Amino acid sequence: MNRTIMLIATAIIGITMQVNAQIIKQTKITPIKSSLATLVKLDPVTFSYDKNWLDKLSLKPTHSGFNVEELLKINQQLIVNQQLTYNAGKNNTKTAIIQKVDYEMLIPMLVGSIKEQQQQIDALKAEITNLKGKNAK
Repeated sequence: MNRTIMLIATAIIGITMQVNAQIIKQTKITPIKSSLATLVKLDPVTFSYDKNWLDKLSLKPTHSGFNVEELLKINQQLIVNQQLTYNAGKNNTKTAIIQKVDYEMLIPMLVGSIKEQQQQIDALKAEITNLKGKNAK
């Protein structure tokens, strides 16, 4: 009985929250240009953080990704600052900032570069078909 009441209450709260939710529309929509040119400059790497910080911030010892310093030169929009807190003594916490790749921002660039490559492939196919037609004559 209590479980049933709990499920009904949860459903009502969920429906109420959806009804009260605001939909925020996108504005200033512009296409991303030259995403392929940006992506070909990226070099995947493995890296680690300084050993002292690994323990303080509970970071994994090895990461795969991109060199943030190089990426800043290529496209600063792909970098985000992540704040991590760590214990610096009794009742004392501090904040460290790690610059990371914004992989969510990278996804539209990947899609754009795939589309650019597909346009290049289609143009090459058309050129090959045209050349085959000339050679057949």
